[in-house]
Amino acid sequence: MENTASAMASMEKLDHSNQAFPVSEFIDEYDASSGGIYPSHWHREMELQIILAGSARYTVNGETYVVKEGNALYIAPNAIHQSNSLEPGTVGYNLVILPVLFTRILKNIHCEQYSLPLTMLQPSAFLITADSKTGFSILETMRRMYYTENSNHAYELFLLQNLLGIWRSLLALFPKPASNAADSPKLLKENRMRNMLEYIHENFFQPVTISQIAASANISRSECFRCFSDMSHITPMEYLNQYRMFEATRQLTTTNKPITDICYAVGFNSTSYFSKEFKKIYQMTPREYRESKKI
Repeated sequence: MENTASAMASMEKLDHSNQAFPVSEFIDEYDASSGGIYPSHWHREMELQIILAGSARYTVNGETYVVKEGNALYIAPNAIHQSNSLEPGTVGYNLVILPVLFTRILKNIHCEQYSLPLTMLQPSAFLITADSKTGFSILETMRRMYYTENSNHAYELFLLQNLLGIWRSLLALFPKPASNAADSPKLLKENRMRNMLEYIHENFFQPVTISQIAASANISRSECFRCFSDMSHITPMEYLNQYRMFEATRQLTTTNKPITDICYAVGFNSTSYFSKEFKKIYQMTPREYRESKKI
């Protein structure tokens, strides 16, 4: 399988190997038998994912999209999104692109109007299917990109040519952007959610309360619950637990730390409770999970 990389690399802060050409490719190998959940996060890049096998559910800024095999999803820069596999063996091919790649080129040729969806962040997501010729063309292009070896001659030019073609096609499919005032209720809620997620990501390893999460966005506890319900369809504490478990799986597969140490490192103060909650999500104990990931 070409262009493989850890799915963890698609979380929040991406390290593009070539800053002058800020495009990265990843393979997301979902594993439904062990959860297959990627908690809510965001990043400054736009993202395109085509599902090569299986199917996945995405929640983007509170809207749900089911992406079936052969279909793809566009996610705007800074959109808060999460995903989970819907069946065993789900695999996706991801492209993450800093908007400056397009905006720089379009500015140089005085075509800035074609970068409006990136600067207005609308739409926040768009499902790409083969129902139209344009959608079919995008999907075929993404499949061709997946199967092309990145060692090929002038590979960056190959990527750029195809990405510009995809963007042109997406512009034809995108709905007309609505008003996007900086103080709109939706944008305000998204900004609050980003602040709260950032607080959790930076403090998950220690005791965290609803009041602390709410305070990070300068809102009440009740508004905190509303934000999480609208944007992620779970409670703040459910998200905290989900993120702790996600971090636990990372440490179980990338370190040799004792399971007890991992339990405390991700914010739990009881190994028995940690194991119980872990098994509830992943259908196996932490030890069994670690063993299942060994090659």
